[in-house]
Amino acid sequence: MERVIRVIEKKISEASRIELEDTIHSFYHLVANLKQNKEDIAYLIEGELDMLCLKAKEMVKVFEEKERLRIKQCLQDYLEKNPDTNPTVLRNEMQELIRQEIVTGFDVFKKDTEMAISKNIKETVNHFLRRSNSIIHEFKTAVEILFDVPMYQFKYSMDVLKDSSFYCIVQKHTGISGNEFKFILRAFLSQSVSRKLVLYEMVAGMTSDVSRNCDRILCDLTSGICTTVDHYSQQMKKLGSDLVAQIELAIQKGWERRGRGSESMQLEIEIPGNNDKTLEEHKVNLANVENALM
Repeated sequence: MERVIRVIEKKISEASRIELEDTIHSFYHLVANLKQNKEDIAYLIEGELDMLCLKAKEMVKVFEEKERLRIKQCLQDYLEKNPDTNPTVLRNEMQELIRQEIVTGFDVFKKDTEMAISKNIKETVNHFLRRSNSIIHEFKTAVEILFDVPMYQFKYSMDVLKDSSFYCIVQKHTGISGNEFKFILRAFLSQSVSRKLVLYEMVAGMTSDVSRNCDRILCDLTSGICTTVDHYSQQMKKLGSDLVAQIELAIQKGWERRGRGSESMQLEIEIPGNNDKTLEEHKVNLANVENALM
C-alpha cells in the first residue's frame, strides 16, 4: 500500500488545477456512494434480523406444543405401569420423571435448534458478506481507475459468534395450591382418584415448566441472533475506512508537496455548484465523510 500512496501523492502534486479538481471531486463522490451502499445494507440487515427472530419464535412454539404432549403421555404411561404405587410416592417419582424428560427434551432441542439457527445466521451473514465484498471491490476498482494505480486484493470476512449458554429449570411441585382444605379433602378420596389427581397436578406443573423454559430459551436465542447480527453490522461500519484514510493521507501529502513546489500557487479549487469552496474546506468534507464511515 505504501507504493500506492506514493503514486497517488505524486499524481496529486503534479496534476493541473482542473485535473486536481476532477480527481478530488470524483473521490469525494466515490466515498459518498460507499457510505450510501453501507447504509442500504444496514437497512436490509434489520429486516433479516426480524426474520431470523421470527423463525426462532416459530421453532420454539412448535417444540413447546410437542414437548407438552410428549411428557404428558410419559406421565400417563407411567401411571398405568405403576397401578399399586401410592399417591405420595407416585408424586415424587413423577416429579423426577418430569425433570429427566424436560432435560432430555431440551438437550435434543438445543442441538437441533443451534444447528438450524446457526445455519440461518451463516446463510444471512454470507449473503451480506458477498454484497459487502462486491461493494468494496467496486470502490477499489473505481479508485484504481481514478488514480491510475493497481491496489492490493481485498476480501471482507467475519467469524460467526456462538453463545453456548443454554440450560433448563424445573420447579418442584408438591401440591395443587396453597388451599389446605383441598389437601385435607384428598385424604378422604380413594387411592385411584388420588392418583388421578396427582397426575393432574404433575401435568399442570410440567406444562408450566416447559412454557417457562421455552420463554427463557426464546429470549436466549433472539439475544444470540441480535448479538451476532449486531457484530456484523459494527464490522460493516468500518468497511473501506482504512482504504479511504490511506488515500486521504496520500492526497494530503500530495497537496503538501504541491504547496512546497510553488509558493505562488492559489490554494483554491472550484467545486461544481459552489465557487467559494477552498480545497481546505473540501478536505474537511472528506474528513467528515470518513468520520461518518467510522
